[in-house]
Amino acid sequence: MMSIDQDRIQQVAQEAFDKVSGNRRWETAIARAKAQLESNPYMHFDGQSLLILSPSGEIYMANGTCQCKAFALGQPCWHRAAARLVERYNETSH
Repeated sequence: MMSIDQDRIQQVAQEAFDKVSGNRRWETAIARAKAQLESNPYMHFDGQSLLILSPSGEIYMANGTCQCKAFALGQPCWHRAAARLVERYNETSH
């Protein structure tokens, strides 16, 4: 499981919410991503992509793209949101 500082991930998620304000689909994706980052032990960030064992049982590699159905349909997905949150989280820790 990735070690996540709850206060810092909350700040990063809030900044993401502020950037997508009013876009309900991205807001939902960000909220789900934050919840998964806090509870899903099956995630690994290699510095460029987030490898995720999704609760659906599928494994996804997310960065700007994803292999999930939402991405294939051109919709926001929580996998990409999680990858971006981790990226921003790591940027703020330096």
